[in-house]
Amino acid sequence: MNNIKNLRTKKNILQTKLAQDLHLTQETISSYETERVTPSADILIKLADYFNTNIDYLLCRTSYDLPVADLKPNNITDSQFQLLTKINKLSTKDQALANAYITALLDKSNS
Repeated sequence: MNNIKNLRTKKNILQTKLAQDLHLTQETISSYETERVTPSADILIKLADYFNTNIDYLLCRTSYDLPVADLKPNNITDSQFQLLTKINKLSTKDQALANAYITALLDKSNS
């Protein structure tokens, strides 16, 4: 459950705050983070929603810290997925610029 602690510290959230927000105790959060206790399915869903991530990331089954809707499809490579993830984090304006740049690169290579 190290990813729970990673997400919490990355977002600068104390165990007490997370516990309060999820109606748990600080000791319970500590137990999850030190892997003394595995959260129930209901708690995993609450944690995933709270941190806007996926349950597999919380359980250290994937390195992708993304919501379920943004998880990688099987038909693209890791590097393609990482590029798409970066583009997805850009503003709409910057996405248009990235698209224009990629189009220019494709035009150049087709010349």
